[in-house]
Amino acid sequence: MSFSGNLSEFGVVALLQLPDTNHLSGKLVLEQAGNTAEFFYIKGKLLHAELGEITGKEALIEVIDWTDGNFAFDSSCSTVKVTIKQDLQNTLMWALKERDERKKKRDEQQQAARELAAKERTARESAARELAVQAQVAAAALASNLPEPVVLPRSLMTNSSTIQIAYLINSMGQVVAESEAETDFIQEIKPLLAAVKSFIRDYPAGTMGKSFIEDSNYILAVSGLSERLTTVIFVPHSTRLGVLSIELGKFVRALQSSGLEILND
Repeated sequence: MSFSGNLSEFGVVALLQLPDTNHLSGKLVLEQAGNTAEFFYIKGKLLHAELGEITGKEALIEVIDWTDGNFAFDSSCSTVKVTIKQDLQNTLMWALKERDERKKKRDEQQQAARELAAKERTARESAARELAVQAQVAAAALASNLPEPVVLPRSLMTNSSTIQIAYLINSMGQVVAESEAETDFIQEIKPLLAAVKSFIRDYPAGTMGKSFIEDSNYILAVSGLSERLTTVIFVPHSTRLGVLSIELGKFVRALQSSGLEILND
């Protein structure tokens, strides 16, 4: 006797019981997504099951939830292997119970893993926040202990017609000297100054070369005096780069010959 069909038409448990109910001998084959399981019966008694390298009752656990694929029963096939010794009903009940227990265990393990990952993520975020707070506190403490920036003499810019404000910034990105300018102007350029301070602070070791940063309203000229100090000047956006390079050179030479103590600190 042979028969075949689609697994969606039968539950696997009912299908496995069919040879038992009808006292059939032969091989029942279940196929799903490239996997093939074989079950051998003699007069309705299930004696052997295999799914690849998995045999016996373990094979039942693997297929018991299959809901699609194909099946076929061939009464001309037999086997001498015996990997199942209990009767079919007890074997199926064990497989269903074992399936549920393993699923519960997997769910618990997955939940524990999710909870652990959430705790680790929370701990990392908390540590990052703590470090950020510590950095802010340290920066605030450092800033509060810094002396007021030295006011650069106006004579340094007497030969310049374009420089609107000049700064000396140390390697930590702190302004140590600055020229005089209107308060409104200083507030206007504050975001740009903050950006260039970060640039200087994060610049790799060594004296910074000349750099020009163009904004919609201004051009910033940056030039390293030493590994410790960098000068920054702001000029109007209309200034030609050739003129700016000359102005920067004049300012740096005037600064170096000024004898300011800040250059030797």
